[in-house]
Amino acid sequence: MPSARTVLGGVTIQRQPAAEQAAAALREAILSGRILPGTPLREVAIATELGVSRNTVREAARVLGSEGLVKYEMNRGAMVADITRQDVNDIYAARLALELAGVDALVSGCDPVALARLAELTSQIEDAVARRDVTAATEGDRLFHAALVAATGSARLQRFHAQLQQEQRLALSLAERSSRELGRSADDHRQLLDALSGGSDQARAALRAHLDGGAAELHRLRQLIGRRREDGPDGG
Repeated sequence: MPSARTVLGGVTIQRQPAAEQAAAALREAILSGRILPGTPLREVAIATELGVSRNTVREAARVLGSEGLVKYEMNRGAMVADITRQDVNDIYAARLALELAGVDALVSGCDPVALARLAELTSQIEDAVARRDVTAATEGDRLFHAALVAATGSARLQRFHAQLQQEQRLALSLAERSSRELGRSADDHRQLLDALSGGSDQARAALRAHLDGGAAELHRLRQLIGRRREDGPDGG
């Protein structure tokens, strides 16, 4: 039997801690909203600030590109990825299809363990909202909707849903900077949870209304980001 070295053609793993550290620094700046969507990533300026080479910055940008945080445009180079209005609409349309499948599974199966998990997450979200902890509320929301899809028992649907949640994380992370940027003044997961006990039609209508509200929040956040980008770092 051939050795692993023979099978892999003698390839060895090259560790690149500098690129990983640069990617981590850029990732944190992007997800915290310090670098806004659509902002060009200037290699020279970033390399100077981080004390690394331009090649290291380029490698870090490629890492973030694989995560969907950075994109490349012809004649413009690397920039922080933006989420368009159509992107938001597409993400929420796909989420609705997957989460409706979860609602149907919950209503028909009446799984007490799954419902108890959703009730626990609803309480966590309400507590986070009361404390104005937008980060915890956002994470609770992510887990709540993931639990909905998990009720289908389909690993494939759960993977698709996780990918959709990943795609919208950039816009959602920007809401963590200020709870004032959120469109809702109160959380409605409790209404959605209660609707799951009221029959399929009621539960499906509640989910549609809930996701419509989420999409509206992201559209509003995109407008805020656009105005902030036009004003520049000292504007607004």
